[in-house]
Amino acid sequence: MKSSLFRRTPILIGSFFCLLMFVSVGCSGGRRAPRTVPVSGKITYKSQPVIGAQVAFISKLENKDVFAARGITNASGEFTLSTYLDPTHEVSGATPGEFTVTVAKVEKIDPKQVMDNFSKGNPTMQGFFKKLIPAKYGEVTQTSLTAPVTAGGQNRFEFHLED
Repeated sequence: MKSSLFRRTPILIGSFFCLLMFVSVGCSGGRRAPRTVPVSGKITYKSQPVIGAQVAFISKLENKDVFAARGITNASGEFTLSTYLDPTHEVSGATPGEFTVTVAKVEKIDPKQVMDNFSKGNPTMQGFFKKLIPAKYGEVTQTSLTAPVTAGGQNRFEFHLED
């Protein structure tokens, strides 16, 4: 009669390899980072650089291989994009594809003012954040800005915002 260890050996070996595969796939996240290319640009409004604006390149929904990318303008109104895969993973650049571009900038406010406004019965904060550039540029359904990001191109975009 064989020992019970010998009878279980194939099961133990199979279990070990399954565990090894599970750990290796789990540790890699099961996903590859998309191929991105460097993307930069400049935002101006009334011929002045827009400082601290949120810039977003939003892809068309039918293209699952093109991810949204975003950046913030610096003191010269210039930005570079990063593609955010999830809250803990990002890669520099953007995936090649056609994008709708949004630009938004609101006045910074004191957190105490926010709490005062909230306690006075305005929980939605509607009308509280002053937009410093025309609101149409911050809405994906209203903006006229677009950008074709190409795999082999320069991918530098300048957007001159108007009222």
